[in-house]
Amino acid sequence: MPAGGRAGSLKDPDVAELFFKDDPEKLFSDLREIGHGSFGAVYFARDVRNSEVVAIKKMSYSGKQSNEKWQDIIKEVRFLQKLRHPNTIQYRGCYLREHTAWVSHLTTAVIVLLGSIFSWSSLSSGQSPSDYISPQKNQ
Repeated sequence: MPAGGRAGSLKDPDVAELFFKDDPEKLFSDLREIGHGSFGAVYFARDVRNSEVVAIKKMSYSGKQSNEKWQDIIKEVRFLQKLRHPNTIQYRGCYLREHTAWVSHLTTAVIVLLGSIFSWSSLSSGQSPSDYISPQKNQ
């Protein structure tokens, strides 16, 4: 079975460290749906700890193909953790609640993600998204 095991399993420490343990329903208020994409809905929200406006992408990993959905969530979180560029979203964290991953992004204005996590138009000629991923530290 691929890394991450069955859907929602946090037995693998490398997978468990991707997710915060806090209850997202207690951390975010004023959720309002602003878009819906193939991987889930995107909400405007406010972080109650600091009043920051954030976008929350909720992705379910239950039902049909739950293991594939779980693997997609793991891949997205790992990608977002590495993404660093002023023209992209700022990843804030991922939380799990009732078979749904809540992926939090800081926004200065409400961003409608609609399933896309990168603004392709922000790339200069000849650049690729991998140009903005911070390199992994060699262990």
